[in-house]
Amino acid sequence: MNGVVIEMNFAPVAIFAYNRLNHIKKTFEALKRCKESVETELYIFLDGPKNESAIETVREVREYIHSLNATDFKSISVIESPENKGLAASIIFGVTEVIGKHGRIIVLEDDCVASPYLLGYMNKCLDCFENDQRVGSIAGFAPQILLPNDYSADIYTAYRSCSCTWGSWLNRWQDIDWNLSNMKEVYNDSELLRHLNSNGSDRFLRLYRQAKGSKDSWSIKFGYHLVRKGMLTVYPRFSYITNIGADDTGVHSAASDADILTVDLTKAIAEPKIEFIPPDERIQKAMKKFYSGGLISDVKRKIATKAIIFREKRKR
Repeated sequence: MNGVVIEMNFAPVAIFAYNRLNHIKKTFEALKRCKESVETELYIFLDGPKNESAIETVREVREYIHSLNATDFKSISVIESPENKGLAASIIFGVTEVIGKHGRIIVLEDDCVASPYLLGYMNKCLDCFENDQRVGSIAGFAPQILLPNDYSADIYTAYRSCSCTWGSWLNRWQDIDWNLSNMKEVYNDSELLRHLNSNGSDRFLRLYRQAKGSKDSWSIKFGYHLVRKGMLTVYPRFSYITNIGADDTGVHSAASDADILTVDLTKAIAEPKIEFIPPDERIQKAMKKFYSGGLISDVKRKIATKAIIFREKRKR
């Protein structure tokens, strides 16, 4: 209609940071180069110091955050925790708050450097798949796998969620069982286990460690929830994110992860075609190989998985 301006409903962005000043600077500077940033509400969640040695570095991050130019975004809200919650609790709290208010969200950690096209891609996907219950989340990061030569789509889908920049909606997030009280389902449902491990033999073992309380992670619980619901994650053909945290400065990544997390952003597609793409078996196999490690690691994980399930079934 002539003269009528339709206002886009851009998803809010939540960034989670702790005490890595150089990382959050690069993350913020890259994100504000997205043309959609001026129409985007930004929430920055700052965790408290874990110990006395972290007090100064946490203070430096907070001073930088409070110096940011609010005009780079529609608004900037800073939420500071006086105590150290840890990454999992911080993300669960922060995402629940923001997604509950807005109905959708885009999430970055402080070491995720974005392509200028990230927000455009994420918002297009969130709009396109909001009412499509086949899709549970949107990944901004793409693993470095070789796609089939005849594959031409700008996105693909997988049964593996992504924690390295992602987006989702309230009705996919709000009923997650964070206590993993339904673990018996995966012990007894071979099809559920197959889907859970279809893009990496590490998935069940990570989930099991969470159920036993030996690790602190939110992402595998979210991923398991989506698999239980039969929901896929949408991945971009070329990554819109490169991760700079593989330098031994973070808790959940190490320098040995650099080859996996550092990607070329120049291939990111400015105007991707977004439409539902069913899982391509060739891509599923490529992702499984990528995340399962070498043959020996894969075999060891499979043996461990079978042993755990056998043991858990005998407890009944």
